[in-house]
Amino acid sequence: MPTFNEEKIIEKSINNLSDFLERKKIDYEILIVDDKSKDKTIEIVNKISKKNKKIILFIRKEKPGFGFSLIDGTKKASGEIVIWTMADLSDDLETIPKMIKKIQDGADMVIASRNMPGGSRGDQNKLKAIGSTIFSRLAKILFLLPIYDITNAFRAFKKEMIYTISLENNNFAISPEFAIKAHKKGYRLAEVPTTYNERKVGEAKTKLFKMGTFYYKMLFRYWFKNIFYTL
Repeated sequence: MPTFNEEKIIEKSINNLSDFLERKKIDYEILIVDDKSKDKTIEIVNKISKKNKKIILFIRKEKPGFGFSLIDGTKKASGEIVIWTMADLSDDLETIPKMIKKIQDGADMVIASRNMPGGSRGDQNKLKAIGSTIFSRLAKILFLLPIYDITNAFRAFKKEMIYTISLENNNFAISPEFAIKAHKKGYRLAEVPTTYNERKVGEAKTKLFKMGTFYYKMLFRYWFKNIFYTL
């Protein structure tokens, strides 16, 4: 769970997740990967971790960035199955057991899909939802992907994948990058339906137009490389 200035919501986010995993009897650790927050996020997580040893705080010291936080956190995690989840309560926790089951059934990466039958973008910003859906459909065509939603960071995958795939994006584009490169490497991708919940507390960490432009530039750059070179 990557964090940066989430003091208003981090305690609820961690407690919701740990309570859910305990209730479902899922063995776990929750690794909070903090990008040197300037507020009280670190202080709050430290307090929680003293009560629950399964809550682990990892404060990054390298170059900041959402993508780098996910990469470093994945390598730091001790489990064989890693799940990326956000601190803003946008992810439907009921999706977690379904993703784990898919991994156990043979998939290498399972994405929580808002676009497949049964999935929903819930109360997500309409413009953001439309842009993300179009992007995922285009990526599906260009790379013959077997999934409908590659922009959602909420996913489960085998930890070993982080060492065989070279990830370069330090922002939210790491989500589609990971899916595309995993598919091209021959890993088995799957998805399960989920419902998205828009952030209600705190401030979003990305700007829609700027991120959208970056996404499409990345997509066509990878498509070009895929034709003439290799990803």
